[in-house]
Amino acid sequence: MKTIADFDMTPASRIYGISNTPLFLIRKLQMDPTVKELSDSLSGEQIVEAIRVAVSKEPENPVEAVLPYALLVALWFKPKVEYLQQAATFGASAYSWFHFIAEVLIEKFSPIQRQMIQVPGQLSAAAINITSSAPASRIILAS
Repeated sequence: MKTIADFDMTPASRIYGISNTPLFLIRKLQMDPTVKELSDSLSGEQIVEAIRVAVSKEPENPVEAVLPYALLVALWFKPKVEYLQQAATFGASAYSWFHFIAEVLIEKFSPIQRQMIQVPGQLSAAAINITSSAPASRIILAS
């Protein structure tokens, strides 16, 4: 099982280094494949606990400085908003954008569920996106 230490957060720390606004940081971290992999590889509980640990101390390097923000964005990819809401309650005095970013992500949260459908023959599997505002639908693409 993977842990936070197994992920290379160097690209995220570079994004943080050039970020002049929290919204820019959110947008760029949402596009970072490592942040998405964090979300896919770790449970919501593991990410929330990692945030709790990260915000409990002062950052000592650029990777530690971006980690709580990257973890918040990783929670945004999860299908339950409760993880983000829980993380938003943490004290994070060393991270000036933490609560703002958490609130923006909660406000913009839209649950997404992906399901792969295996169809024999010439048809290929396609991802199904289901949101709370749209009815469930099935999409099958022919190759």
